[in-house]
Amino acid sequence: MNLSVIPDLTMQGDDSPYSAGPTVTIGRLAGLVRELAARPGDWWDLARFDGVPVRLPGEQAIWLSAWPPGHRAAPAADVLAVLAGELSERTITDQGVAERALRANRIRVYGGGHPRELVNPGPAYALSLHATVR
Repeated sequence: MNLSVIPDLTMQGDDSPYSAGPTVTIGRLAGLVRELAARPGDWWDLARFDGVPVRLPGEQAIWLSAWPPGHRAAPAADVLAVLAGELSERTITDQGVAERALRANRIRVYGGGHPRELVNPGPAYALSLHATVR
């Protein structure tokens, strides 16, 4: 009898040695964004106040965006954290258009693939982190 195909019970809880690498779930990504948001010393000097997002160094696709007043964009992000200021989110669904205010110190996790647009409605810049599961 060949027992080599039976999983080793001592490996329970370990990553599979046969997988390509650790899988990043949307929950893990949201946790990483929350941790980054709490450490402005890691990203503050990278902020560009010209409306161009900056990719943060690291393995994950995480972007830092500075939003001038009135700036609109439709980022394809799975997780969003507003770091400073406020953004307004418009989502288009089968039921119509929904709008909500996104304020600092909140993590927003997206799903469903509905088109959305973000705009800075305020008189000052807003900062946000955007992350995408790869």
